[in-house]
Amino acid sequence: MKNPPFFVLFISLWLVVLLSTPALPYSPSKSESARLKGTAQGWFCSGFSFFQQGDYERARKEFRRLVKRYPHSSYAYKAEYYLGKLLEVAKKPYQAFQRYKRCVDNYQSGQEWEKALEGEYRVGEFFLAQKPARFLGLDLSVPLERAIEIFQEIRRQAPSTKWGVLAKYRLGFCYQGLNRWEEAIKEFEEFIKYYPTHPYVLSGDAHYQIAFSYFRSALSRGYDKQRLRDALEYLENFLHLYPQNKYAERAKKEIRQIKERLAEELFNIAEFYLSQGHRRSADLYYQEIIETYPKTSQAEKARLLLKKR
Repeated sequence: MKNPPFFVLFISLWLVVLLSTPALPYSPSKSESARLKGTAQGWFCSGFSFFQQGDYERARKEFRRLVKRYPHSSYAYKAEYYLGKLLEVAKKPYQAFQRYKRCVDNYQSGQEWEKALEGEYRVGEFFLAQKPARFLGLDLSVPLERAIEIFQEIRRQAPSTKWGVLAKYRLGFCYQGLNRWEEAIKEFEEFIKYYPTHPYVLSGDAHYQIAFSYFRSALSRGYDKQRLRDALEYLENFLHLYPQNKYAERAKKEIRQIKERLAEELFNIAEFYLSQGHRRSADLYYQEIIETYPKTSQAEKARLLLKKR
């Protein structure tokens, strides 16, 4: 199946970021290389040289030797970062995350630490973008579970960094993808509470995600009426506060859908009363539909029925 354009763009941008490298580490002279041979710094410089040349297999071997021989060296933690990049190139994202994690956990500052944190986030985004596989007709949610694991780990490691803040936001989308609406609502509400000046909050995007989660939650409960009313309130408040938001048209469509459903519930009650011979009670419900949900198809039916009285 041909990949949709947005996915191709995502992968292209992902590879551009992936293959970019931090500023070059210190490169020793030939005489110094001989002196450093067998040391942590020597193995790191050798591995990085191979990495720069595109000889990824030899780079991987040098970095792995370094990590095995000098596991507590600062060069080992830098090597973990490059091993993560090599695993991403090899299309082994989860193994790449594990390497990045070692770098972030054990190397608390420096350019590689920042890049490793970004690498973790990038892998989390990769898993979030994957469609669940199917087995025997059932959805397998492994990619989203992986994304949750990674974003939660970033939150644990560096909650106040750029990537830690974004990980909090993306967790809400992970839970949406798993239809875990209460957890999604909680993540977005906490995001708004903790980061009130973040662009996703100021633009209204995070507020819409809460409203959307209430809406989908109501549908998953068989059109729970109270949940629908809650969703309607959130969506209408969102539109009132952020009429120019990119989700505004979606919100309008969802509002119409909710109103149609709530009007249908009232119409069914009216029809029941009418079938039992309680015409006046039925008329009260018809009138309520017209007044409360005037632009729905049920309101049009109610008007026609009342005109015949």
